[in-house]
Amino acid sequence: MLPQDGTSLQLGLDSQVQFFAEKALAAGVKKTGAESGSVIIMEPSTGNIIAWADYPTFDANNFGGSDAKLFTDPAVSSLYEPGSVMKVVTLSGGLQSGAITPDYTFNETGSVNVGGYTIQDWDHKPHGNISMTRVLELSLNAGAVKVQQIEGPDNFYKFLGAFGIGSLTGIDVAGEVAQPLKPLRNYYASELATTAFGQGVAVTPIEMISAINTVANGGRFVHPRVVTSTILADGSRKEVPQDLGTQVLGTQAENDMRQMMIKVVEHGSGWTTKMDGWQNQIAGKTGTANVPEGGKYTDKVISSFVGFMPANNPRFTMLVIMRNPKGDTLAQEGTFTAAPVWKSIAQQILVQWQVTP
Repeated sequence: MLPQDGTSLQLGLDSQVQFFAEKALAAGVKKTGAESGSVIIMEPSTGNIIAWADYPTFDANNFGGSDAKLFTDPAVSSLYEPGSVMKVVTLSGGLQSGAITPDYTFNETGSVNVGGYTIQDWDHKPHGNISMTRVLELSLNAGAVKVQQIEGPDNFYKFLGAFGIGSLTGIDVAGEVAQPLKPLRNYYASELATTAFGQGVAVTPIEMISAINTVANGGRFVHPRVVTSTILADGSRKEVPQDLGTQVLGTQAENDMRQMMIKVVEHGSGWTTKMDGWQNQIAGKTGTANVPEGGKYTDKVISSFVGFMPANNPRFTMLVIMRNPKGDTLAQEGTFTAAPVWKSIAQQILVQWQVTP
């Protein structure tokens, strides 16, 4: 029997954007002294993966001589605590449930006591009477906890699940893992509080970008995918059915969160991604999470930036993660480690795709 050609797979990757991502990520990891980094870029409406980069990675031309540890892809196979990017999920749920509005104000004292534990803001300062928009701009933990408390455990937990937190995305690559959420009844109040700002909850990068992409995609959660079509031996093409997604946020809540994420860039921690000519067209959120080891939090951090643009008609959603960057506390923040890499790649995408403001 003569050998026959098998089926080929058509991927959604853009080779030029993939090159941009790999180059910018490698430069960013080296500049910050990070142990490693990852970039995932997806198309909002389809979930198609446009680029997917890790650094360091194995040499495909010297497969046998590469470190076996590099064969595991952290984007799908490594769990991490996402930190403040989770505030997008928390506040989105608060908006959708009617617990808050962007202008809802409260007295932010810089800390909050939950179940006998004191949770503090990153700057250890009281901020007085501020809005929820300002909470997101300044990335205040006490503000995120306030939202979770107003919303209530049931609604908060429901929206975690709706955004895909704790579940496999079902992406069509091998090795995906997930850390399921505990039953709600098994959570201490302090655990729900820390989950609101992304500590004490474990996700994969592909899980996190899929959650945030919901805002970019008009409030609809779509599952990510790598393969867009199959090509048979006779040359015929078969499209892989597209996931239509699940509506998580209504029009008002989705638009409110989009505007709040724009203000994170314009007036808050995402300021390092600003670009000339693109005012109010970049929506994003920073994250900096301490890494737990042996049951205790260490001085190591995982910093990140996730965002989409153009904000009013998103062409891409991108997540950049930097693991254990070196330097003092300020230098390790997502604002100064992951966000500049995000900006570098985004600028090149806009030119490559000829996207104009």
